[in-house]
Order: sequence, then structure tokens, then C-alpha cells
Amino acid sequence: MEDVVKIVVERHYASKPIDYGRLVSLVESTGERVVFTEHGGAVSVLLPAGKVAELEHWVRADCPVPGPIPQGEGEEEGPDGAARDAGWLRVEPLAEPEEYGPYTRYVRADGRRVSFARGGAVVVVQVDAREVEWLENRAMHARQGYMSPKQAAAFEEFLARQPPVGGQ
Repeated sequence: MEDVVKIVVERHYASKPIDYGRLVSLVESTGERVVFTEHGGAVSVLLPAGKVAELEHWVRADCPVPGPIPQGEGEEEGPDGAARDAGWLRVEPLAEPEEYGPYTRYVRADGRRVSFARGGAVVVVQVDAREVEWLENRAMHARQGYMSPKQAAAFEEFLARQPPVGGQ
């Protein structure tokens, strides 16, 4: 079994902004996720873009369009009444891309996902934690039920060689 490293970054409502340049670099260089939490619960996740693409591939194999993730009431403000920062992935209007060192931050058209690109290629995606959980769960089930055409043919052949049920 491979060793797993979980990188968790907790963000409080400090006046300093999140250092996305450093966090995105960490995700890109290690391939590990960075989880933003509040009060011990995951809020959003920075994932390598390739991992998001893999999860979405398997989810589409199971269902053509992912269902919307329901949003709870009162999520626009933190416990102290302050507006949540981008770590919460509130719906954001399309705006000018922002630079974070070598990375450019783009708010996606749905206003809920954020992409970080370097050199014109998306390298990291920030996704709501509930959506990541949903994607991973659906992808796992789709992957488990999938057989390539070659595997399916071999399995059919195996079943054809089995004696009939009931010993006849």
C-alpha cells in the first residue's frame, strides 16, 4: 500500500490574503491536495488539474452530467459575520484574472470553480469540498463497475466455459 500524505491548511479570517502562489506550487510539485478547513470541516480543496480530469472522466462514464451540489443557507458569511474569502468558493462573478507569482487565477464560468494556470496550461483547480467528495464517490463506483472491451470478452469466455448451474 502506498504512503499517503495529506496536506491540510487551516485558514482563519486573518487580514492577510491566502498565499495562493505558494499553495498552488505545493500542489503542482507534490501532486497532493491542499484542503481548506474551518472548525475542523473541509471547505474547499486545491487539486491537481489532472486528478480533477480523471475524476470527471469516471463520473461521466456513470452519469452524463453531474448533479448540482446543494448550497446551504447562510454560507456567504463566516461565523463572525465577515464575508468569506475565496477559500469558501462563493459564487464569484467573472472578473479579471489575478496573478499569483507564475500562476494566473481564473474564475470559471459557473462562478464556483477556480483554475490556476501556469504557462497557459491549467495545473490546479480549486473545488468545493462537497463536490470533491461527490466526484470521488461517483468515480470510485464507476471505476469499479467498468471493464474494458478486452476484459469483458475474456470474462464472457470464462462464463461460457462454466458448467451449468445445478450440475447438469
